[in-house]
Amino acid sequence: MKRLLTIGLTIGILTLSFGCKIIDAIVDSSGPLPRLPNWGYLIADMNGADWGRTYKNGYQVTHGIISHTDEPQGVFFALKSILYTPDGAERQELLFQNIPFAATAARHRVISCLPSADCQLHEDVQGVLYTCNSDVSLNSYYTVDSEDNYVQIDSYNERTQEVKGTFQLTFAVRKNRSPGDPLPDTLRFRNGRFHTKIIRYKARGE
Repeated sequence: MKRLLTIGLTIGILTLSFGCKIIDAIVDSSGPLPRLPNWGYLIADMNGADWGRTYKNGYQVTHGIISHTDEPQGVFFALKSILYTPDGAERQELLFQNIPFAATAARHRVISCLPSADCQLHEDVQGVLYTCNSDVSLNSYYTVDSEDNYVQIDSYNERTQEVKGTFQLTFAVRKNRSPGDPLPDTLRFRNGRFHTKIIRYKARGE
């Protein structure tokens, strides 16, 4: 798989992957394929079942990310959690962006930024879920605005860069969905919790 050093915005979400291709960054090679760093956990029920067990014998990586597109840097961070099949071919990417750093607990509304919108104008936290097969993007799931979508930051440790929180999301697939995606059209994430670290990706040669 050709890996690209790409840090960009895709429908307003800092993906740190492009077209579902893993970027050239710090990777953990202990799994069947090179993968992004993992620290801590992100767990949730999706449509009443454990999201982390979607793929039998699969694995998951979770971490926070400093957004290099933010000005000034360090004001916001992103949160990423990816579920892989055992061979790494299929995966689901759950992404949050534009989460503000705060010393106290805070709850933030989550929206999805459509491709036709100017995502940088939004002050809300942005969330999306992608499904991928190898290097091919299958479908994008956006928040249902009539539902109570939120991420709550319970604690942030500036020294260790650890962040803890909870979340709740309801997603619906975009129109013209691609075949081969086993997920239903509507995804309800409930009882979401995470504890992870915010990291900085290294550029090639660093």
